[in-house]
Amino acid sequence: MHVLVVEDDLDTRDLLQHALKKEGHEVLQASGVCEALRLSCMHPDIDVVVLDMHLCPRQVIEDATREIRQHLHNGHYVLASGDWDTLEPRCREQQDTTVLRKPYGKQELLRAIGCCIARLSLGAGYEPNA
Repeated sequence: MHVLVVEDDLDTRDLLQHALKKEGHEVLQASGVCEALRLSCMHPDIDVVVLDMHLCPRQVIEDATREIRQHLHNGHYVLASGDWDTLEPRCREQQDTTVLRKPYGKQELLRAIGCCIARLSLGAGYEPNA
């Protein structure tokens, strides 16, 4: 699996990269939304995008994920948020999105990635506002 980690904190980004590489994933890193958009254009084979939702306002994140979706062939999303109760109901209908409650540990991250991998293997993709 090709995973793009979008996280503004360098230490957290490195920790996530290490954990994911140890599990056999190829990992790209982005420090913000603009860099994530650039990398999604350059690497349309990214399978999973792990995105820290506190990077910018929710509307900017939603616009960014919509734009990233246009570049990726089969991308799925793990949205990490401390505001899980607000975000989760909005993402429930999107078959390509998993919400990860912050703070989270390695096992929760790997479980979320596993959900994305399972959906990819079933061919589940993005369904715009069903």
